[in-house]
Amino acid sequence: MKYDKSFAALVAAGLVRGSLAQTWCGKNFMANQSVVPPGGQFVLPTQSVEPLLSFRCAPVFRPYLQEDAKSAAFVVDTPIVYDWITGAEPILLPSTSGSSSGSTGLGSITVTISVGSVKTTANVPLNATNVQIPVDISKLQAQKTAYNVSCSATYTAPSSSKSQPAYDQKFKTSASLLYLPDTNASVTKTDLRTGALWVRPANGKGGAFAPFVPQGFYINFDQYLAKNLTMIDQLKADGFIHPIPPYDNLTIFQEVINKTASAGMYIVYDMRSNYQNLTAVAQQVKTYASIPNLLNWETAHEPDGNSDPQNAARSTYDLIYQMDGYHPISIVLNCEDYNFSPYVKGADIVIQDAYPIGINATYSPVWHTVCTPDFGHCGCDNCQGTLSDIKSRVQTYKERLNIMGFDRTKSVWTTPQAFGSGAYWNTTPTGQQWAAMEFTSFSHGALGSKSYQYPTTTGNVTTIEGTATNLTILIKDFIQPFVVDPKTTFASYDYQGVDAGLWHNGTAYLLLVANLVNANVYVPWKDVGLGSITNATTQLQRVFSVSQNTNATGLNFRPGGIGIYTATPP
Repeated sequence: MKYDKSFAALVAAGLVRGSLAQTWCGKNFMANQSVVPPGGQFVLPTQSVEPLLSFRCAPVFRPYLQEDAKSAAFVVDTPIVYDWITGAEPILLPSTSGSSSGSTGLGSITVTISVGSVKTTANVPLNATNVQIPVDISKLQAQKTAYNVSCSATYTAPSSSKSQPAYDQKFKTSASLLYLPDTNASVTKTDLRTGALWVRPANGKGGAFAPFVPQGFYINFDQYLAKNLTMIDQLKADGFIHPIPPYDNLTIFQEVINKTASAGMYIVYDMRSNYQNLTAVAQQVKTYASIPNLLNWETAHEPDGNSDPQNAARSTYDLIYQMDGYHPISIVLNCEDYNFSPYVKGADIVIQDAYPIGINATYSPVWHTVCTPDFGHCGCDNCQGTLSDIKSRVQTYKERLNIMGFDRTKSVWTTPQAFGSGAYWNTTPTGQQWAAMEFTSFSHGALGSKSYQYPTTTGNVTTIEGTATNLTILIKDFIQPFVVDPKTTFASYDYQGVDAGLWHNGTAYLLLVANLVNANVYVPWKDVGLGSITNATTQLQRVFSVSQNTNATGLNFRPGGIGIYTATPP
């Protein structure tokens, strides 16, 4: 379907209608309103002079099924930190240990995992992450209610001298194990080692679970899908599908489910219109939990912007898990920093939807008022109006989840901007800008992407849809194998405005790069973690690039340049 500016204006107008509450992100924004600080800011942890242990444990998968019982495992983290993040406790280290940069000389920690009648003990290195401990759960009864898990640890610091005998230090944390009966219906697991989803084939014909990094689009059901089911054919090339409610014509909605399942496409069921009505939620879960291609439930959409009751998403979350448990739950947050903590308690997947391209970051063309941290609505909360806003938003959400103790159990997804030219936005992102939003999101920890919204710009490879068709394949073939691998190491880099993510699976590297500034930049290999490259011609493979190339010593970027590379240095 061809994208045009009348459609763009309609989309933008819908977003304005969505913000007609008296405040947005807790801020007044109309000319007749006064400046009132919104409050609700995230509280950062205080620092500690002494070392702290951030002891955490979680099942490797959520949920486990009966068929998985013998191969179940838990993942344990024992990092030494110097911030009072949730659950951190003081730990006395050997006086010769020096710093928290490694585990050498620190010894090990004895970890015991207890769930029901099952108890397993293992030794884990101190200051380590992603350590797996096998736990046979076959003696437990598969059930809808999650099991409470107790994880305890004992650390005996190696003695530095005979005059200082070692003594035991004890630590505790808890976890939740969801162990469900086998089913032939759809199941979406989350790998808590990486945050990635694992799914069976969407056609409902059975098959093995496999990792899946979602890339797709929101699309309005009533306005587009209900009138033209052939749009699903194009959306298949662009990724999975997220119909925006209301789903007024349930007969056609069932046709959408059937057609997408036949096409092997996953679908997200969206409850934004009535997620606070628990009776309606229960009816929807009962009706749609068993469809063969259900990827996940989405409940609250921008509850922070709308100032929805802070416990509403959590109440819905608890009800859905009581009834289903086979699919994760997502919410979408729009604000940079407004009541993040209470809202994310109602989600497994936290999705950011900052839309910075084409805004005036200091003055609203809709409300004719200024935008400051305490006042105004400019279409992108506390944004600068650049691609770096996406990088900052994803990274900030990831860091907050870690501070809250949810780094294993909640993941971050992103919503690239695929609209504009109306309301707050004076332009629409190019295909290159749209891809840069994808790249910087993955480079800062996002594990899924669904753009707002379809139909979008089309016509050639420079448009969003023209780019999406190719990028969906590249994500599956090149990016996904690295980001879903729990053995892969990862680092991010920022060099003069060029954002880079580097994954290493032990034999090869994946490099994602995006120039987020409007300038030419040259980046030496060593400044994106690839200083070991001695021959770029033979050791580097270009997968995809726009406005960007390489030479023997590094990468050349024009403004907005992007690229995907694999590397196999000696």
